Amino acid sequence: MRPSFLALTRALCLAAAALASSACAGDAGGHADPDLDVGSSDTEALLEDADSVSSAASGGCQLPDGPRTVHEVKGALEALPVDCVPAWTQEQLDQGFARIRDERLFTLPGQPDFPRRIPWLAADNGCEERAEAASYFFDQWGYPTPYFARVLPKPKKSLVLETANEPGGQVRWSHHVAPVVRVNGQLMVLDAAVEPARPLPITEWIPRFSNAGEFDVALCRDHALGDGCFAAAPVAPAPPALNDPNTGIYLRLRAEWGVQELLGRDPYRVLGDCPPWVSCGVPEPTTDPNRPPTIRGFRSERLDESLLTPIYIVGDNFIEGVTTVRITGAGVDELAPLDEVNMRRIAIYTWYELGDYQVTAYNGAHASQTFTITLTW
Repeated sequence: MRPSFLALTRALCLAAAALASSACAGDAGGHADPDLDVGSSDTEALLEDADSVSSAASGGCQLPDGPRTVHEVKGALEALPVDCVPAWTQEQLDQGFARIRDERLFTLPGQPDFPRRIPWLAADNGCEERAEAASYFFDQWGYPTPYFARVLPKPKKSLVLETANEPGGQVRWSHHVAPVVRVNGQLMVLDAAVEPARPLPITEWIPRFSNAGEFDVALCRDHALGDGCFAAAPVAPAPPALNDPNTGIYLRLRAEWGVQELLGRDPYRVLGDCPPWVSCGVPEPTTDPNRPPTIRGFRSERLDESLLTPIYIVGDNFIEGVTTVRITGAGVDELAPLDEVNMRRIAIYTWYELGDYQVTAYNGAHASQTFTITLTW
């Protein structure tokens, strides 16, 4: 923060505290469009202590005297100005995190009977949409609106997260962001894409994906995306948009579904009642070599724009060491090399020329239906 406005903002902040206890803690925000097709809950938010913790948070707060970019306020973790970050109680943190992780808040047009959570299981992209959606719902539920913890790698560095929720086992980010609050003087990050079991102290969250000295971090009140950090006036959290399947949270929800299929998971299971962070009472089905495999479709990536190598066969009853796949067409007639097999997904990394192919899966003499696929850019 620049010295030129420190004295002024301290005076303004203390004056504002006398008028509204939450003003200097960033506890501002709007309310939902009642026609938006997102879920809501009747669970009571923990509001009893909100006024007192927000008032305490405002005591040493020194807000910028105008808009600031993330590059103007970023810096070393140990030098973060934390006083304006909204304060929560420990009870608010525990229950708020569980709620934002678990509640199924979105109803997509193509799946009206299958509400979805914030897409925590697609870590590769979409941290901005996840952070903004969480901020919006916290605001709607009556919690002090979190800030955004934004992490940017130093030049020639990157952020790398090891995760079971990505086919390659890791994701590499150009930046990362998640909601952050202050609990008993400690910055706590609510990021179920990095750690679904619990909120993390910021000093534990960043080392999950970056090394000491290789990043800068900023605490932003108003912006999770782009160069902005602080606006001239507080920005009310906006409702997530579900009107375009190719942008925003809608796109990230589509991608999350595709990632589960690439991983060989049942999307209806893990995006429904049995996400990876719970002990599910419904056991996984088992494979049976005496039944044919089932093919439901094909993927190359998390979205369905084209089909090219690698080829992911999505279905059921695939058995490593038992299931085989015959591919014919474009001068090819062979049992394809199967690089990865689990019950619901087969991965084929062999390059095949563009064109039309027939694909059949076998468990011994038991054959699936034959599908025609077109490999194309």
